[in-house]
Amino acid sequence: PGHGSGHHRYVRTAGAHSKFGIPPADVEPIAKWCQTHHIRVIGLHAHSGSGILDHNNWTRIADYLGSCLPFFADAHIINVGGGLGIRENPGDLGLDLPALNTALNEFKNTHAGIELWMEPGRFLVAHCGVLMAKVTQTKWKGKQGYIGIETGMNSLIRPALYGAWHNIVNLTRLNEHTEYTANIVGPMCESGDVLGIDRKMPKTQVGDLLLIANTGAYGAVMASEYNLRKPAQELTLNS
Repeated sequence: PGHGSGHHRYVRTAGAHSKFGIPPADVEPIAKWCQTHHIRVIGLHAHSGSGILDHNNWTRIADYLGSCLPFFADAHIINVGGGLGIRENPGDLGLDLPALNTALNEFKNTHAGIELWMEPGRFLVAHCGVLMAKVTQTKWKGKQGYIGIETGMNSLIRPALYGAWHNIVNLTRLNEHTEYTANIVGPMCESGDVLGIDRKMPKTQVGDLLLIANTGAYGAVMASEYNLRKPAQELTLNS
């Protein structure tokens, strides 16, 4: 309450520096205004940001919204928002779901008659999609290596927009040792058209196939035909 959370300032949706929501100090005046104008508020909602790995984030939100219930006599829904972070790499520590479940159950047990809502969003589908693209060029500028691929921010804008991390592997040379670090870049006329910065890669060649992981959410839905380049074709596999 009163401040946002998340992996980049563009995805922190709470606090004075975000366009969303209302300040905590305004809750009581707004409640009185709703009463005056006979507006029936049935639920309270907060969303602090995205890519959050601390389960206490949602406990704090639930507790705060619970403290606002006395101002709204008809409120029986508390929505603690979403923004659940995912494991971006195999060795990463993910969100502690059992701890989150325990904490939210404790809240429910002390708030009889209140519906507790959550928005899992990207957490459910990010791992369900990947972006694959062929290498079109490789080059060096001094000590800085670049690997250019056939698509970029027109297919996946998250890295360019807010520095999102997506694991990138060379499928063609999956079992080869990494030899250098390079920036993985797209073909757009933007210096910010970068999919990954300083990634450890094997000796990559034109025609190699790269896989960019965890693009099942906010990938195709944020794609465009910027620079008159069509985004990656979207294919679904039935298992």
